[in-house]
Amino acid sequence: MKVLRYDNKRIVIAKILIENITSIFEILPNNVQILNIKCWEQVAFATILALRSFERGTNKAKTVKGEILLRASGTLQIKDAISQVGAKEGENFLVAIGEHAEEDLRDIVIKTSAKELPIVDCEEEKVKELFERAALVDVL
Repeated sequence: MKVLRYDNKRIVIAKILIENITSIFEILPNNVQILNIKCWEQVAFATILALRSFERGTNKAKTVKGEILLRASGTLQIKDAISQVGAKEGENFLVAIGEHAEEDLRDIVIKTSAKELPIVDCEEEKVKELFERAALVDVL
């Protein structure tokens, strides 16, 4: 798990392998999002941008979870964001926000029988490209 802080908010990211994706949606709390993307850095950046957009009142989605999807995909349509970066069977990232974020992620992993995977940094050039995509939502 990666633990970050943004403006006194705790952000925790875990990479998981999950076979039955439908089971996770039944137990996903409001402070946790699941994304099917390659780089943990993209998850972190999209989450920070989503939180910042709510602070500034520039959010496009109604919820932080929805805003994370938009930022991670670089699109303004939730439907498109879900098809691009929404959860799929296999490897996914979980991101939780809040003081009990680590416990929330551990509970999800246990309840869904997912396997936690090691988190590896992505190549710098790939990360830059993904950050640019996430930032596009502000100019669209």
